[in-house]
Amino acid sequence: MFATAPLAFRHGIAGLLIWAGTGAAAFAPERARADYRDSVEVLRIGLAENHVAAANPLKLAAVRRTFAKALGIPVEIVTMRGYAALIDAHASGQVGYAIHSARSFAATYAACGCVQALRTPVASDGSTGFRSILVVRENIEKPIDELRIAYSNEDSVSGWQIPRQAIASGSLDAPQLVRAGSVAAVIELYQRGEVDGFFSWLPEIEDAAGADLKQLFGGWNQSALQASDPLRLMWSSQSVPYGPHAIHNGMPDDLKQALGAFLDQMPSTAPGLLDIMEPVFSGGYVVPDPDAYEGLDGLVRPPAVNGG
Repeated sequence: MFATAPLAFRHGIAGLLIWAGTGAAAFAPERARADYRDSVEVLRIGLAENHVAAANPLKLAAVRRTFAKALGIPVEIVTMRGYAALIDAHASGQVGYAIHSARSFAATYAACGCVQALRTPVASDGSTGFRSILVVRENIEKPIDELRIAYSNEDSVSGWQIPRQAIASGSLDAPQLVRAGSVAAVIELYQRGEVDGFFSWLPEIEDAAGADLKQLFGGWNQSALQASDPLRLMWSSQSVPYGPHAIHNGMPDDLKQALGAFLDQMPSTAPGLLDIMEPVFSGGYVVPDPDAYEGLDGLVRPPAVNGG
């Protein structure tokens, strides 16, 4: 992944544990005056149990030790049963720092307004988020409300929740929806001619020239899509960033700065930790736009009710 780091170091947990005891000191700020280490006794980092690191005690130990060495304070990793528990723990301040999905961060912010996205991961293709899109057969000329459109299932943010929000707000006409159950089933329905198109997603890459439909579903199962009828883009949502690393507003500003610097340097200084933290996002981190997650507000807030 990174030419400057030996392969065994990049992917070896043992090597990372050694690094946690030595190289992490390069991140630790010199103690010249009173700072967050005088007020923060322990930093609790929350993550959902479906995070890849949560299933491996060695990986969790590596994350804890490396953060602790870099920050100069004790760190505790708190795994949650799901995103609902993570949202509650972060909003209530039980954890000061959390690794969120885009939707769980939006829900946490909606619940308390007390968290901020510190950094957003970058994928290997350079994307920092995605767009929900509607694609249809290239020769289709009918209006959207006359089309049969497939979607995977109701848990899909890009394939169901964002389009449903757009339909409810009136920014997208309602098609005849066909539940497929999975992305593979969506493609099969399209191949058999049983639907006119489907909801999908495209990576959001800065400075990319237009929408590259070869990257539908992140480039997954392109052989099947290329063998099907040509597609054209009919609708696109605004960009949605990938899930952020976020911090509670009650944490000291200098701790936020130290964490941001640690994440910024991680690809070059601790690529093994990046492999653990972001196994599908190998491009490091960027500072997100402060308003980047506002587009998900409708997914986590109940609709307003007019009248008494």
